[in-house]
Amino acid sequence: MSSLKFVVSSLDIIAAHAGRNKQLAELAEKALAAIKENDQQLPDPEVVFAPLQLATKFGTIPLTTTALDCIGKLISYSYFCAPSPSAPDQDGAEQAPLIERAIDTICDCFQGETTLVEVQLQIVKSLLAAVLNDKIIVHGAGLLKAVRQVYNIFLLSRSTANQQVAQGTLTQMVGTVFERVKTRIHMKETRAALEKLKPSQSSLAVDRPDDQESQVGRPDSEEGGDEAASEAHLSERVDDDGPKLTLKDLEHRKSFDDSHMGDGPTMVSQVKPMKRTERSVSEQSLQESGHEETAEALDAEDEAYIRDAYLVFRSFCNLSTKVLPPDQLYDLRGQPMRSKLISLHLVHTLLNNNMTVFTSPLCTIRNTKNNEPTNFLQAIKYYLCLSITRNGASSVDRVFDVCCDIFWLMLKYMRAPFKKEIEVFLNEIYLALLARKNAPLSQKLAFVGILKRLCEDPRALVELYLNYDCDRNVDNMFQKVVEDLSKFATASIPVTPAQEQQYQDNHPKARATGEWQIKSVLPPSLSVALITTHHETDSEIPKEYVIKRVAIDSLVETLRSLVDWSQPGRPEANGGVGNAERRPSSDDLRDSIDPLASETASRMETPLAPSTPVLDDDPDQLEKEKARKTAMTNAIRVFNFKPKHGIRLLIKEGFIPSDRPEDIARFLLNEDRLDKAQIGEFLGEGDQKNIDTMHAFVDLMDFGKKRFVDALREFLQSFRLPGEAQKIDRFMLKFANRYVTGNPNAFANADTPYVLAYSVIMLNTDLHSTKVVKRMTKEDFIKNNRGINDNADLPDDYLIGIFNDIGSNEIVLKSERDAAAAAGMAPAQSTGLAAGLGQALSNVGRDLQREAYVQQSEEISLRSEQLFRDLYRSQRKSATKGIAKFIPATSFKHVGPMFDVTWMSFFSALSSLTQKTHNLDVNKLCFEGMKLATKIACLFELATPREAFISVFKNTSNLNNPREMQAKNVEALKVLLDLAQTEGNQLKESWKDVLMCISQLDRLQLISGGVDESAVPDVSQARFVPPSHRLDTVDRRKSTSSARRTRPRAHTGPQGVSLEIALESRSDEVIKSVDRIFTNTANLSRDAIIHFARALTEVSWDEIRVSGSNDSPRTYSLQKIVEISYYNMTRVRFEWSHIWDVLGEHFNRVGCHANTAIVFFALDSLRQLSMRFMEIEELAGFKFQKDFLKPFEHVMSNSNNVTVKDMILRCLIQMIQARGENIRSGWRTMFGVFTVAAREPYESIVNLAYENVTQVYKTRFGVVVSQGAFTDLIVCLTEFSKNMRFQKKSLQAMETLKSIIPTMLKTPECPLSQKSNPGQPEPNPNSPAQQTRTSAEEGFWFPVLFAFHDVLMTGEDLEVRSNALNYFFETLLRYGGDFPPEFWDILWRQQLYPIFMVLRSRPEMTNALNHEELSVWLSTTMIQALRNMITLFTHYFDALEYMLDRFLELLALCICQENDTIARIGSNCLQQLILQNVTKFTPEHWAKIVGAFCELFERTTAYQLFSATAINSTASLSPPPSGLELGVALSPTSETPPVDEKSLKINGTEANGHSPGHELSPSQTNGSDIDRHASPPAAASPSATPQTQLEEFKPTNPLQQQPVVVTAARRRFFNRIISRCVLQLLMIETVNELFSNDTVYAQIPSPELLRLMALLKKSFLFAKRFNADKDLRMRLWREGFMKQPPNLLKQESGSAATYVAILFRMFADTAPERRGSRRDVESALVPLCQDIIRGYCGLDEESQHRNIVAWRPVVVDVLEGYAAFPRDAFASQLGNFYPLVVELLAKDLGPELRAALLLVLRRVGEVGLGIENMGAAAAAAAAAAAAAAAAVGQGSGVSDHEHQRRNSVLSVPPPGGPRPSPSMDSLGEDPSSRSLGRV
Repeated sequence: MSSLKFVVSSLDIIAAHAGRNKQLAELAEKALAAIKENDQQLPDPEVVFAPLQLATKFGTIPLTTTALDCIGKLISYSYFCAPSPSAPDQDGAEQAPLIERAIDTICDCFQGETTLVEVQLQIVKSLLAAVLNDKIIVHGAGLLKAVRQVYNIFLLSRSTANQQVAQGTLTQMVGTVFERVKTRIHMKETRAALEKLKPSQSSLAVDRPDDQESQVGRPDSEEGGDEAASEAHLSERVDDDGPKLTLKDLEHRKSFDDSHMGDGPTMVSQVKPMKRTERSVSEQSLQESGHEETAEALDAEDEAYIRDAYLVFRSFCNLSTKVLPPDQLYDLRGQPMRSKLISLHLVHTLLNNNMTVFTSPLCTIRNTKNNEPTNFLQAIKYYLCLSITRNGASSVDRVFDVCCDIFWLMLKYMRAPFKKEIEVFLNEIYLALLARKNAPLSQKLAFVGILKRLCEDPRALVELYLNYDCDRNVDNMFQKVVEDLSKFATASIPVTPAQEQQYQDNHPKARATGEWQIKSVLPPSLSVALITTHHETDSEIPKEYVIKRVAIDSLVETLRSLVDWSQPGRPEANGGVGNAERRPSSDDLRDSIDPLASETASRMETPLAPSTPVLDDDPDQLEKEKARKTAMTNAIRVFNFKPKHGIRLLIKEGFIPSDRPEDIARFLLNEDRLDKAQIGEFLGEGDQKNIDTMHAFVDLMDFGKKRFVDALREFLQSFRLPGEAQKIDRFMLKFANRYVTGNPNAFANADTPYVLAYSVIMLNTDLHSTKVVKRMTKEDFIKNNRGINDNADLPDDYLIGIFNDIGSNEIVLKSERDAAAAAGMAPAQSTGLAAGLGQALSNVGRDLQREAYVQQSEEISLRSEQLFRDLYRSQRKSATKGIAKFIPATSFKHVGPMFDVTWMSFFSALSSLTQKTHNLDVNKLCFEGMKLATKIACLFELATPREAFISVFKNTSNLNNPREMQAKNVEALKVLLDLAQTEGNQLKESWKDVLMCISQLDRLQLISGGVDESAVPDVSQARFVPPSHRLDTVDRRKSTSSARRTRPRAHTGPQGVSLEIALESRSDEVIKSVDRIFTNTANLSRDAIIHFARALTEVSWDEIRVSGSNDSPRTYSLQKIVEISYYNMTRVRFEWSHIWDVLGEHFNRVGCHANTAIVFFALDSLRQLSMRFMEIEELAGFKFQKDFLKPFEHVMSNSNNVTVKDMILRCLIQMIQARGENIRSGWRTMFGVFTVAAREPYESIVNLAYENVTQVYKTRFGVVVSQGAFTDLIVCLTEFSKNMRFQKKSLQAMETLKSIIPTMLKTPECPLSQKSNPGQPEPNPNSPAQQTRTSAEEGFWFPVLFAFHDVLMTGEDLEVRSNALNYFFETLLRYGGDFPPEFWDILWRQQLYPIFMVLRSRPEMTNALNHEELSVWLSTTMIQALRNMITLFTHYFDALEYMLDRFLELLALCICQENDTIARIGSNCLQQLILQNVTKFTPEHWAKIVGAFCELFERTTAYQLFSATAINSTASLSPPPSGLELGVALSPTSETPPVDEKSLKINGTEANGHSPGHELSPSQTNGSDIDRHASPPAAASPSATPQTQLEEFKPTNPLQQQPVVVTAARRRFFNRIISRCVLQLLMIETVNELFSNDTVYAQIPSPELLRLMALLKKSFLFAKRFNADKDLRMRLWREGFMKQPPNLLKQESGSAATYVAILFRMFADTAPERRGSRRDVESALVPLCQDIIRGYCGLDEESQHRNIVAWRPVVVDVLEGYAAFPRDAFASQLGNFYPLVVELLAKDLGPELRAALLLVLRRVGEVGLGIENMGAAAAAAAAAAAAAAAAVGQGSGVSDHEHQRRNSVLSVPPPGGPRPSPSMDSLGEDPSSRSLGRV
């Protein structure tokens, strides 16, 4: 009964105040009576409602308020839910539901702003009760009417209280509508989940779909929980080719058709009184309801709730889009502005508090056109975008702020479906706002705050990058945001410390701004009284500074977000990167993002990732697309600078398909980023290709059915008209042609639009240029265009229309207008098409900043709407729904490319801030940002940014100026140390900066501890310290330090360092951080520890460089090197060897320093490390010890300090004594050290080293052999042997080397011991000699023999060298029998033959006898070596016979020297080689020997005698390096054919051998008689010499016949020719001496002997030819060849004598082999003998006495030989010889010739005349001559007669000494006369 009291009391009041209104009184009484009749039950609602409704129509306060109060309470009690029984009785018309009529009654009580305040308040209460009733739920028009009326009361009420109540009620109403939708969505989710579970009868956890798993069981207050699901759903509806979105489209095109929805009829949903009374529905109630209500009915009921939300949201969006005039725009208390503000705030509140409704895929609404379900977000998209479009660029801060918040919610939760819209908003409104100079700072601050929220969301940042920066058709949004923030952060803002502190106090938790996202929001109070009290709490702080600070925070948050997103890629995050392809989980999130993440999982910054990455998110593919986009951007940048280059690049990169004009034109027309001015320049060029492109460009435009001015505007918007008249003319001609083509009926012909276009351009300039004083009038314009239409006039109205159009709307490039607007000013100078003709834009009176900004805001809104219109138009045409493809972020790998494109912005902002600001909080924030940036750079191996940021830390620490250090410097150092600990594996080259700072920190600690600053130099100055002036630099540093000490700062400690800084530098935190860096090196990766070691050595060297001249140099880093060596020595050897490569090189450098304190410290450290390293066992075959000990060897080699060398030796001795058993490969390096010591000039060092080497040899020889150090031992002893300063030690070392051989052969470890001692056990198979491919001989014999070889070649002491030579060949003779042929080959190539390689070095031999050392070496070592070589060959002939040709080559090398001594030694050894082995030679050997003689004769033939006079230029005289060397012969004038070795017809004349004066016929060349043609050379007269193939060099210019000045080069050239002549005589002598030996003659085969004869014959003919050419010899004399005309008389006579002597012997030989060739010998011998005698007879005794003397012995030999012919042969040749003998009688006969003639004549008498006993007398005479020769020759085997003759013919030098060299230095006595005789 109590519940009815308010009804009864209300009716009583109505009845009492009814007054004269009888109807009201009756109805009230009727209602009261009905109540009494029903006894505690309310009667029919209609009965009760009737008086209440009527009471509201009376204007009295008591009646109205009482009635409204009662109606509201009845609604609250759901009294009006029962159907009215009288409803069907009212004329058959269907009556509206009582609840609707109740709402209408309540609403009708409001009569505008005149309504009483009490009534207004009661209306609001009653309507709130109607909307909030959860049993009778009003839908449709009734709901909207209630909302609209409360909205009206808020606007129109004059009561502040009522305005506030109305605002709160309105917020509660719309919130309730959306809360109901959320409840229905959760119910729908539960139904769907149960439907899936029923068939399987499984638990709730089975088969739960991913997209609903996160929703089941969530509380009703959760919001935005279906974000991931909605994105997955929306991503399926993709339009890849969706065009750009614009804002204007929203007004004309909606993706959701609600045209028939309207407000709709009022619907009432009555909740049945079941257990299902609350919004949360249990599973049981759903199952029960399933029997009562079908799924379709439930879905229809859901649709009603969703439609209510849609209608409410649409209403407020529409209310917010009303465009206000300027007078209302800034009146915040005015109704229009309050209406806009409440609408926007409610839109924002609904979005923020009910995001699930907008993003859930279950929230759908049916399209009224096709009844298809549409996603709720898609349905409201049009209205939401329109609202932001109209208000986002508002110049009113309150409007702008709430739009920013709405946009943020769109960006945060709805960026997938709003992808293209967000692009437009950012480009056209918000980022453009930041770029405008005249934009209000408050708006910039508001949007920067939004960007800060964005930067705090890792996933939003990554997806922003993926969907915009990686899309080539979209601008780089992420990059733009970062660049804009960087620009704001680096802005220079004057601010006082007090203002900075105030900012810090007002913003104590800058990072705690995330509360907005975890709480529901309510609109601010918008009542008239309170609406203007919104602003500002920080009015004293400049807004620019606040923007700056927020931008700094944003940059740091961006980096933190990137680091958080990349956490899965960090090894310490997951224990590896292998399974890191996932999004960060909620556990990975930083606390500052969302403190209540566990309670509001749907609002997490980083939502949970799907179980597998989305296919669209392919990092590699996206990176390729990004690279492609970057390439396009670069190509466009090139075009905008140089169009032609840009076009080429665009074609090359494939952005333009080909170079066809059509393809180029299409690209130029469609690409918006191209500079319009450059397009105009390119198309305006006069080249045919450019003209064709321009024509194609215009042809792509369609001017059909367009007005002329509109077409011209469109045409001139596509490019900027160039300034040259010719270019403009070409454009206008083509435009006119194109316009007439599209509009053939517009003008008479193309001339009309051509002229008119020019006229319009001039009009545009005239009307809008500020430079024009007198402007064109309409009459002028009409006059200018008279008769242009084919001599007819265009209509005046038409021209006036054009004039007005141009006057009101200037033709200007839209892009340039926008750029001017962005700059915050109207363009003062025209940048449009008229600029090409010099026009300018007017200012159009925009003087006030606000007016300018308002206009710009309107333009932005209009432009944005136009963009949306274009977008939706294209989406309508698309087959799919216009949702752009959105790529959700799933991979951490995107962070690398994101950072790579933006790191410069971060770097420039943060680094400049650390330098310029002294605010410690700002500095810490910047350091935090740079720390995060460094982590990213390290993780993704971006070297340049990593080095840049680390370098900033190093520089900011300011450790090189300890007195000037501040707190921020210490903070920078701490951050750097922290990075070194966490990012050590990725720092790489940046370790140098870190370790440099640590070294500088140690310096700071020393200085702050009281050490003089000058004693601790600054390491960073090392690069400025010249090596030769270190001391001066230190002195200058001292003076600088003293100058600084004159101005100490307050509160400073020792050396002027701040006490705070000093204490901080010595704090436990800093010291432990440094220690951890070094101790943690053991945990660094392989590459990282190498980088660390390299950096530490560089810093250590810098320390030493700057302090090396001090008594106490800095060795801090050197000590740390020792420490890390200990820490890392246990690494695997592969890693350790690479580390030691770096550290060992550093020890090499340090050990060679001039400061012994440094060197001793380094050596002692190295010794300790080595002792520790030796404890680790080394397996066979490795060389770690060898490499580890290398620094000792290097320092020993390069140090000049005796004490250092002594210390090195003693360190090694100690190691041998202490760790000798563990030394393996280290022996090699130790011997290397001893080897270096062996070369030292200090006796103490040499003695100490030698003692240790001999000790090791005696005690550890087997170990040395087994470890492969045998060679090193030998080398070491060799160096001792070569030290000439201490001969005693050298000889001892030689003896030790000699003693090694038997020791080696007895040592079991040596493989050779098995050969010498077969009973010995098998050697170690792991010994080095066994492991390598070299033979045992090469491993052991070769080093020993090479040691002897090295000493004999390079030793300076004669005794030592002699011993080495003897030991060398003794060893070969003693042990060589066991050498295999392969080893003999090696010995020959590398040891035996190289002994004589000095002979090939021409510079050493040029003045051989002038060099005493070389002379001694030649006269001792080389002569003995040559003899030993012959002995060696003879001793091992069977083993070495295959090397005969090599020995012959060696001897030929000696013979072919210009030095006569060496040549004679070589020839002598050649004779010895043949004589000692003559009986062992086979025919093959003889062939090689004779071949060597052939080569020698060829090399020593002076062919250049015939061409010497033709060489006049010094350049052509340049000889080969060694003209007489074997294989480098002086070329003859014509090619010399080889000797026919098989032909016995040796009387033939070679091409270079026959004499021009005694030319033979072909038959004679083939072996016919020579006596008829041959004659001595002197017998031929010059006139008898015919011309041959030789050139005639006689000069025709008499001036050239003057004596030639012989240059040094020419003299050397002549000397070489002379040397060849001398050597040719030597060869003739050698052959003669060899064949005077009977054994040689007997052993040589006849074919080879005949080959030798051919050589003698060739030599004879060559000399004969030269001697016969008197003109040539005279030219040589004139050229300065000799002091007199030369001749080859001795060569001619000597070769002839030897030749004849051997032929006579062969002819007389009766051996079977010789007898076979007797006929050939006779045919060659007889004509030659005849020639010789005939030529001798022709000599003139007075003028040719020397020739007679030279030829007489030859004639004697011929006569004696003929006299010894056998009887038959003598008789057969008697007719030929006898006339010549008779002619000889006419000559002056000497005793020898007379005796020879006597023999011949006696033999003639005996054979020819038959006189007996004539031959006996001849034999007696021959015997007497032989006896006399024997007496003179003293048993030499050669008769005195022959001996004298040979001396006279061959010029054999006297036994007293060698013949001097024919060098030009001794030409005074003309030595060439010995071989080149005088005329």
